[in-house]
Amino acid sequence: MTIQPYLFFDGRCEEAIDFYRRTIDAKVTHLTRFKDMPNACSPGQQHDEKVMHVSLQIGGTTVLASDGECHGNPNFDGFGLSLQAPNEAKPSGCSAH
Repeated sequence: MTIQPYLFFDGRCEEAIDFYRRTIDAKVTHLTRFKDMPNACSPGQQHDEKVMHVSLQIGGTTVLASDGECHGNPNFDGFGLSLQAPNEAKPSGCSAH
């Protein structure tokens, strides 16, 4: 069994994607914006550029995410992601004593 987390960022998904790319080398394997839908309900709307669906590859795990309904009130309570690194990373610029 595989479990894939699906995270909703309420209009801030692009920011989350950039963060995961920078910090844990996430790779975008698929991205669809609301404007990309063949029968978009309201073309030209403010949220057209927002992320409808993104698939991120993080190591051997796929994480799915979206801007959701874009109400503009992101609330990051109630979820967590646990990452297991293959080895302990040494902070850059520090030397072992």
